[in-house]
Amino acid sequence: MQSVEKFEAIGAFEPREVKRVVALLEAQGIPFDLQADNSALSNPVRAVQLSMGTYPEGSKIVIFVPEADYAAAVEAIKVMFPV
Repeated sequence: MQSVEKFEAIGAFEPREVKRVVALLEAQGIPFDLQADNSALSNPVRAVQLSMGTYPEGSKIVIFVPEADYAAAVEAIKVMFPV
């Protein structure tokens, strides 16, 4: 029987931020998977927000890492995006 590796989401990022995050994960040898999240585009008031210049939320890219690498990936992300 083959085991399936579980992946955990480390965050949803703006498309322009993803290149930096991916480079960081690659440099640390952490495997990852990307998935687009376009749910914010279906917000019914998005057109009004755009016309008013309030810059509504746009598409995000969710980055997933293997469960075993989750802690290391989160620590790396904290350095890049300190709170």
